[in-house]
Amino acid sequence: MMNRTTFFDHHAADWDADRPPEEDARLDRVITLTDVHLGYAVLDVGTGTGVLVPHLVRAVGPSGRIVAIDLSPEMLAAARAKGFPSSVTFLEADVHDLPLPDAQFDRVICNAALPHFEDRLRSMREMVRVLRAGGLLVISHPIGREAVNRRHREAGGPVEGDRVPAPETMMALLQEAGLTEMQVVDEPEFYLSRGRKRQPEDGCGRVSSPIDLPRS
Repeated sequence: MMNRTTFFDHHAADWDADRPPEEDARLDRVITLTDVHLGYAVLDVGTGTGVLVPHLVRAVGPSGRIVAIDLSPEMLAAARAKGFPSSVTFLEADVHDLPLPDAQFDRVICNAALPHFEDRLRSMREMVRVLRAGGLLVISHPIGREAVNRRHREAGGPVEGDRVPAPETMMALLQEAGLTEMQVVDEPEFYLSRGRKRQPEDGCGRVSSPIDLPRS
């Protein structure tokens, strides 16, 4: 029986062919609302074929680092084949149990992936765990909530019931995950939610450090 991982493995080869031409402009908007700067370390959760990676590469510059994870080996193979610079690392990993130490990233972005996670709250708490204090977690769907939900219904199989949370549900998830300054943008053709990881009580700011990756 096909599960979500085999579903995405099966569709990896032709995944990019279904992307609408206006998606790149919407992904640029995701980066803008994520407030990514030069030199930042960014985790791309559910990277798929790496559609967000070129936008991140431009935003963080040569001094930044991007770690892109996915549970589908075939999706990751398609992403690696695009020849991104050495500042990008791809990992096969489960978001529910990230093989990464605490407080590694300035930004964590989960683009077009959250509905596919079995335990959304647990996955979001893991994403928050690897954020540095003051960092932003962003959940985005550049084609809009209803369009995503319709696509999943039509696709059937293991993703048939996967839904983008309504704004009030998303706000509650962000809060339960331990975030503050929560916001949700729910437009007909664009969806984005974000929250900030609380600063420690002593007010210490961001401290840059290398990303600690698991050994292969």
